[in-house]
Amino acid sequence: MERALCDTVALLARVEPRDQYHARARAVADRFVSSGGRFVGTTAILTELSNLLLVRHGPERTAQGLAVLLSDETCRWVDVDLSLVRDSLGNWLERYSDQQFSLTDAISFEVMRREGIRRAFSFDQRFVTAGFALLD
Repeated sequence: MERALCDTVALLARVEPRDQYHARARAVADRFVSSGGRFVGTTAILTELSNLLLVRHGPERTAQGLAVLLSDETCRWVDVDLSLVRDSLGNWLERYSDQQFSLTDAISFEVMRREGIRRAFSFDQRFVTAGFALLD
């Protein structure tokens, strides 16, 4: 079973019909899951997504959207603890200080490194810069 990290950008595109990547996000995710693939995400990604949804749709729709994601059996969510943040800082933010990686990016990269995940469900080229591939 192949696994791919699911990123905030792709999750948002998947649920936002007006997003420029909406159709592509739905098609990529559906194809990946139907071929037996599974997603891995982090609580940092959920926090980013929650913040975006809250601004766009308010608290009720945000809570509903998060509940759907948390109950989705095709995705496993990784808790972000201080050890993961420290390793993300050292392995990604400090090591690649010439790049505009956010802490959430670095946490995603570190989870991918730790778990041997090579591809991300994202439209963010930072994953490619970090040495990973994007689902297509």
